[in-house]
Amino acid sequence: MMRYRRHETLRYRFDEPVEAKYRIVKVGGRTIQSSLGNAHIIDLSPGGMKLSTDMNISLEKKVQFFVQTTLAGKEIEVTANGVWCKKVHGNYHYGLDFLEDYDQDVVTALKTFRKHYNNKTS
Repeated sequence: MMRYRRHETLRYRFDEPVEAKYRIVKVGGRTIQSSLGNAHIIDLSPGGMKLSTDMNISLEKKVQFFVQTTLAGKEIEVTANGVWCKKVHGNYHYGLDFLEDYDQDVVTALKTFRKHYNNKTS
């Protein structure tokens, strides 16, 4: 069973959600290839993310997502399990738990993003 790591040491909540693309790659252990959909990343940590989309995706069967985005010029691609879903203001927020170790990629991208963001607001 996956546990949601809300209290991870490094969880960055974006002031403006970051645009992303996603697809469903596995449902209930069966590999599929859905078309790419539009989404926004609400927050990001080395272990997972909160993803917002207008699609209601049932998580009754184990669902695997592929998510890609660009953060401060660095492309990030991750595969993650859907852990929870919540309807918020007409959209659906999903808690995603990364399947692999993306720690270094995510931490580097977040540091670059913060540096870039701080330079823009200074």
